[in-house]
Amino acid sequence: MNSLERLAAFKPDTCSSGAGGIDWSSIASASAMSAFCGIMAGFVFAGIVVVIGERNPTQGDGHASRALRLMLPCFVGLATASYLYALTSGELVCTRGITEQLFSGAILAGDAVVVIVALAWLLPAYGRNTHGTVGFFRGLIQFAAQFSTLMVTVSASGFTNSILHHNAAGWADALVWGSGVLACAAVFYFWRKPLPTAPSTLPTGQTATQWRDEVLLNRRVHIASWTTLYVGGVLAVASGIAVGIPYTHWAALPAWLVYTLGEASLLLPGSIIVAAVWAVPRE
Repeated sequence: MNSLERLAAFKPDTCSSGAGGIDWSSIASASAMSAFCGIMAGFVFAGIVVVIGERNPTQGDGHASRALRLMLPCFVGLATASYLYALTSGELVCTRGITEQLFSGAILAGDAVVVIVALAWLLPAYGRNTHGTVGFFRGLIQFAAQFSTLMVTVSASGFTNSILHHNAAGWADALVWGSGVLACAAVFYFWRKPLPTAPSTLPTGQTATQWRDEVLLNRRVHIASWTTLYVGGVLAVASGIAVGIPYTHWAALPAWLVYTLGEASLLLPGSIIVAAVWAVPRE
């Protein structure tokens, strides 16, 4: 078979035929999702500009810097997700498009929670933490984190069943949903867990409140921001690699690879979400 015959044998599949029991077109939704991620990235960029340009009240600079450290990797992640979704919108291979959107959606799910945590840090930075506002934001963060965790769980389960044409092994489905339940429990635990008490001996001139903010919470925000950046980078690279794999490799993916990708798309953004709720401000 010459090269022209091989090219002629390719049949585009944009997930619109319903073949193989695929009842959702990730390709058709990719353009709207790209615009959504781009809008979110624009709002985050505006927040970065405000934090950099505004003078903070007394004792507020540390809180603002924590918000800034969380917003910067979110801006990069959301802009990257917007670009990856735009690539998916031009797909002609259904299974490849589903895989690309699996990773793009994981970036969006994790970064959406981190953005809200960053906004919560702006409340004490600009003296807006009166009347229980921080407590309300903590509740909002818990809701958003649980919802995002549920969405990545549903996405992972839908991915394995779509790629394997609803013939996924029972243990694989149980693993995905079990991992989702554990992730939701971890989100609640790290959100609910009170801060440890300050050590009995502190550096000269440092109060317990300063130790909490400048040592404990700074470290948590540092971990959350780097987790967001590195895990988002891994997901973006995985989606980019999928784009470059020729269509001939997507006809029948091995089951072990499908299960691995589905579980990774749950655990990786789950680590971002857990790190984010661990770094929320306290009243």
